[in-house]
Amino acid sequence: MIRHITAWPLLALALSGCATLSRVDVARDPLADFSGYATFAFHSPLGTDRADGTGTILSQTLRQATRAELEGRGYRYVEGDADLRVNFYIETREVIEGLRRPGVGIGYGVFHRHYRVWADYETDVRQYTEGTLHIDVIDAARGQLVWEGLAQGRLAEHDFAFARDEVAQAVVSVLAEFPVRATQD
Repeated sequence: MIRHITAWPLLALALSGCATLSRVDVARDPLADFSGYATFAFHSPLGTDRADGTGTILSQTLRQATRAELEGRGYRYVEGDADLRVNFYIETREVIEGLRRPGVGIGYGVFHRHYRVWADYETDVRQYTEGTLHIDVIDAARGQLVWEGLAQGRLAEHDFAFARDEVAQAVVSVLAEFPVRATQD
């Protein structure tokens, strides 16, 4: 079951519980001409904001980290009309994993009065929550998604651990392959 989450702590958990992310992946519209993009803004409301549109601390952290990365790649942040709009989504899912491992059993028979040894398998079952951060970049004029990146990792056990550095590092990892703007204004 996949749930969309709009609270900052869950992404922080997803990213702080992982020393390294288990997966970072990107997709790019092959028809998009990134040389024509110069400015960016953030979607309003963001997918990480509350249902009533209230901004979250997670949204603020994601905006700051994304702005730093995109400006470092030559794009300019604007409040109004922009070439690109950036949005964030978070989803979580419960994962149940079973691990079988060989073992040995030893017993003593009461009626037959002898020892017996047999092969056995033990099964360990683990359940954990996996979180995924999506960063979507939309061509504002066409309303078309032109780039998407995601970071996926296992959530930490402790609840509400806000780890600003880990969130920022996840953004850096996702945007590592975002196109650098060739020309400056």
